[in-house]
Amino acid sequence: MMRYLFVFILIFLISGCIRYSEEWRFNKNGSGTVRIICEPSEGWLEHAGASNWVQSAILFIPPYKSLSQEFARVGVKINHCKFTTKKGKPRVDMLISFNSLASIARTSLFSDRLLQWRKKPFKVTLLHQLSTKRRLGKAELASLDDGILSDATFDVKMFFPGRVIKVQGAKKKKNCVYVNADLSKLAMGDSITIIATARTGYPLWFKLILSISIIIFITLIILFLWKKFIKKTEKSNADTFTYTQPL
Repeated sequence: MMRYLFVFILIFLISGCIRYSEEWRFNKNGSGTVRIICEPSEGWLEHAGASNWVQSAILFIPPYKSLSQEFARVGVKINHCKFTTKKGKPRVDMLISFNSLASIARTSLFSDRLLQWRKKPFKVTLLHQLSTKRRLGKAELASLDDGILSDATFDVKMFFPGRVIKVQGAKKKKNCVYVNADLSKLAMGDSITIIATARTGYPLWFKLILSISIIIFITLIILFLWKKFIKKTEKSNADTFTYTQPL
């Protein structure tokens, strides 16, 4: 039943019910954490209220016990999964830690993802593909209008263990890659693919050249200042000798 969890979330998103966000934080070896936050839209709170939001959220958030047991079998841990309130707005806050992307991709919560982590010398590359695997039916699509999509958001942020040097399918800023998913594409069964490469270090030859360059630069500055000091001292001595000559 949880296999189609993201389809349920997508239907809630497109119907303008919730705002869904993910924040991924990776280590060099591909382990890390992902924080999931679901909160009701302003329109939902106005018409349904906070109490109805809690009841509705239970429909697409699996029971903690069953989810934690499933995660434990593949080496994934739920750090917390709770209903909280921030600035008067209720939300679901879930924090998950994983040893590898391969392990978290085997869970039902992320069964609609293609997650791959490739580590190279001084670089890491992530492939993150999101697909519903089932497009919405004609009746589901016909019940939607264009204005509804503007009230629903699906945001993904990914933080890398180094500066992002190349990205496709998303935007980047320093060590972060972020995207606001196109809900209409997801509804039609299309996928969203993100490929990002981050630099995690530099080769030894680069560090040596950089170190030598810095040493040479500092040495030249010291020589320049020393030469300037010598000239100033010689001039001062010459002026003193001229002033003390007897008449």
